[in-house]
This record gives sequence, C-alpha cells and structure tokens, in this order.
Amino acid sequence: MAQDLGSGDGPLNAPSWLKWAWVPPALFLAVLLGAPITTVLQHSLEAVGNFDWSSTMRIAGLAAVQALISAGFALAIGIPLAAVLSSYQFRGRALTQALVTVPFVLPTVVIALAFRGLLGSFLEPGFLLVIAAHTYINLAVIVRIVGATWQQLDTREVTAARALGATPFRAFVTVTLPQLRGAILSAAAVVFVFCFTSLGVVLVLGDSSTRTLESQILRETSLLLDFPTAAMTAVLQLILVTVVLLLGARASVTRTRSTPVLRIARLPRPRRLRQRIFVFAIAGAGVAIVLLPLVSLAFDSIRGQDGWTLQWWQSLTSLDAGTTRLASPASAIAVSLKYAVISGLIAGFIGVLAAMSVLAHRVGRAVALVALAPLGLSAATLGLGLMLSFGRPPIDLRSLDLLIPLAHSLVAVPLVIAVVLPTLRATDARAATVASALGARPTRAFFTAYGPTLRIVLLAAGGLAACVSLGEFGAASFLARSGAPTVPLQIMRLLQRPGDASLGVATALAMVLVIGTVLLILGVDALGRRSLAR
Repeated sequence: MAQDLGSGDGPLNAPSWLKWAWVPPALFLAVLLGAPITTVLQHSLEAVGNFDWSSTMRIAGLAAVQALISAGFALAIGIPLAAVLSSYQFRGRALTQALVTVPFVLPTVVIALAFRGLLGSFLEPGFLLVIAAHTYINLAVIVRIVGATWQQLDTREVTAARALGATPFRAFVTVTLPQLRGAILSAAAVVFVFCFTSLGVVLVLGDSSTRTLESQILRETSLLLDFPTAAMTAVLQLILVTVVLLLGARASVTRTRSTPVLRIARLPRPRRLRQRIFVFAIAGAGVAIVLLPLVSLAFDSIRGQDGWTLQWWQSLTSLDAGTTRLASPASAIAVSLKYAVISGLIAGFIGVLAAMSVLAHRVGRAVALVALAPLGLSAATLGLGLMLSFGRPPIDLRSLDLLIPLAHSLVAVPLVIAVVLPTLRATDARAATVASALGARPTRAFFTAYGPTLRIVLLAAGGLAACVSLGEFGAASFLARSGAPTVPLQIMRLLQRPGDASLGVATALAMVLVIGTVLLILGVDALGRRSLAR
C-alpha cells in the first residue's frame, strides 16, 4: 500500500481530496492557456487571404539560419564543458556547473546589454552579436542535457577501445559520440527553438537582418495594430516550433532506446598531467566566458565619460533618470517585485497541486502533461493571446494589473512541476502507512509523510517562479501598461533613447536585476539541498 502512493493508481491510504487536486490546475490551464490559443486561431483566420507569405517566410528563413548557427556554436563550446563536468571530479566542479547555469536564468535583455557593453565597440549591432549572445545564454542547455546522458555512459567501452589502440579522439568519435547523439540532437533542437523565438536579444543587439517571427509579431501588434496578421504569424511560428521539438524528441527517444546506459556512483579525478591540464583549461575557459559579460556590465554601471561614478545608481529613484519620464527605475523595480510575488504565489500553488495530482489520479498525469505546453509556446504568442482574450472589455484584467502575473505564472508552472514532482516521488511514503496504522486520518497521515517536504519545495518553487517573473520580457512587452513597466521593459525603453545617461541608468538597473535573480537562485538552491538532505 505504501508503494502505491505515488504510482498514480489511487492509493488506499491517500486522502479522498487528493484525487481532485487536478481540478484547479485544469481550470487554470483551460482559461489562461486554452482561451488565448483559441482566440489567436480565430483571429488568424481573418488574415489568411491577405497574409504576406513571402515576407514572413523570409524572416522565418533568416531566423532559422541564425538559430542553426547559434545552436552550432553552443554545441561547439558546450560539449567540451559537458565532457569535463560529467566525466571528472575536481576542485571547483560544483561552482563551475553553477556558473554555467547563470546565463540561462538571467533576463535576456540583461544579457544583451552586457554583450553590447563588452563587444559593442568591436562589432556593429547585427548577426554576430546576436549569435554571440544566443550562444552564451544556451550553454547551460547543452551542458545540462548532454552532460546528464554523458554521466551515465558505460566507461568500460571507452577503456576497451583505448586498450585496443584507439586514440582518445578516435575512442570519442567511435564509442562515446554515437551514444550521445540522441542527447545532442535533443539539446540542439531546444536551443534552436530558443534562438528562433528570441525577442529581447534581437531587439537590443539585432538589425533588419536578424529579425525573428517573435519580433515581427510584436511589430504587427504594437506599431501596426494589425492583430489578425500578428495572430497568423504566431500560428505559423507555433507550427514550426512544434515540428522542430517533435523531431528533437523523436531523435532523442530513438537513440536513447538503442543505447544501453549504466549509472556510475562516483566520478574519477584527473590523474595524468595531460588530463589535469585539459580539465582545468576547459573549466577555466567556461568560467571566463560566463563571467566576462557580467563583469563588463558591472563596470559599465559605475563608469561614466569622466571616470568612475555612482551617478547611475543614485539616479535610480529619479523620474528623470534616463529621461523616459513614464516611470522611475525604482518604481519599475517595485512593479517587478509585486508581479514576482504574485506570480510566485499563483505558480507555486498551481504547480504544487499539479505535481501532487500526479501521485493520486491518472487524470492528474494528463493535466501535468498539458501544463508543460507553455514551454513550447512563445512569449509573443502567449502575450498576444492573453491580450486579445483578457486585455480588453468586457474582460479587462490588464487594467487590474493581473494579466502580467497570470502570464508569468503560466510560464513558470512547468518549471514548478519539474522541481516539485521528482522531490515528491522521492519522498518515503512509509511514514503515511505508519501514521495510518497508528490511527491517523488519511489527510493527517498524508501530511505526516509529505508535509515537511511540501513546505520546502513550495518555497523553492515559489522562488523559482518569482525569478522567472523578474526576467520575463516577451509577454510583458504585450501586456504592460505604459505607466507601469517592469524592469526589463524599463531597460529596453532606456536603451531606445540616446545619451550616456540612459545607457548608464540601464546598466545600473540591469545589475539590480542580476543581483536579485542570483540571490533568488541561491535561495532556491539552498532549499533544494535542504530537501535532498531530509
């Protein structure tokens, strides 16, 4: 009976309310995901006859080329990093792994601003800067996905190949690489989709040759007010993204099934001098690549034309800072913090209920699967759908300041489920059985086993959702009111204005976002370690 708790088949000692835990997430998804997608599809039908296919497909082609090259560079840098981090135990390995993850969790607008400060004096805005930023952001995707598979490979096959005379490179090409092909293709597909649907990086670092369908949707919505054409573009992008993700998933499943894996308990330390040089050179290069743009951003926030200055930081509370005059940077920080708290509460509640429902009912598994859909849905499509559905009378949630937190919650729920579900499944359910045997009611027995874990993962999941909300740019660019911008939107507005003051205040504001995001991630990581220790 104890083993049944968590199998999804309805355990005998589970409280009766648990089998209905899927209802709130299902309603949340039906309203906030189903309605926007349906609205976008309806509006897209109005533009079928007048849709400019040649221009749109040209933009899609340019975005695909840019995404392919970005994915190629991310693979070229990420695979050696994955090799070192998943094959060897060495001093500083955990720190290197954590630092490589940082660019992926930072707001894309901040990354773009950092690259503009680091390489802007050498490269004009355009193709190369966009590819450099996309490669930087997506290193973590390659390292995490490929490294997870690499760490499980049977190293005895490589040892046998070396014993038969193969060089390290030949052993890698003939033995290791075929077993990693599925993970590499899957990671490449994910990176391709992220780069293909990029918005913040393209707006800050791009030019007319680096537009994406995402930026085209924003242009058609914000400048041209052509909602049917924007909806048609969003549907086209959704189809292309879905095809790429399905191809990546198919390649991953096929290769994984044909590749036997063996878990290893402990990674070896590099023993030979050549191994140590290789490991520390790759790890050191990875750390340098991650830190250089952030250090450049930090210096830019305290540097003016006349030398070092704190003027940009002191201007954060001024309405005239950067001369946007729509809102002060400090008010943008307050707006972002408010949205982050609301998003953390909503996404934490919905995501935890969705994860709990997987333990108790087969319908819950289907709901949790549907809740992952926003991962493949672009921010522009989501923002456009929410604006058309709930941003105008008769249902105007935009004027109530609820639409952005709801959009951010929808984006964060899949991540919350990804954090909570493995932890709940790893929790020892025998405590519930013991409590039931001692006379506890099902609800009390359930919380005796899962309550301590739920408290920790709920805080960690809420923190992760708040982190997502702080840096989200795409959906907020559709839904924010002009007088209440979020921090990423305020940074973008400052960058669109000329003058050193606007750029200096934007860098200071970006550093505030970096510090806030890193602190939240450290808090989530600490809670995660505490959960594992229990």
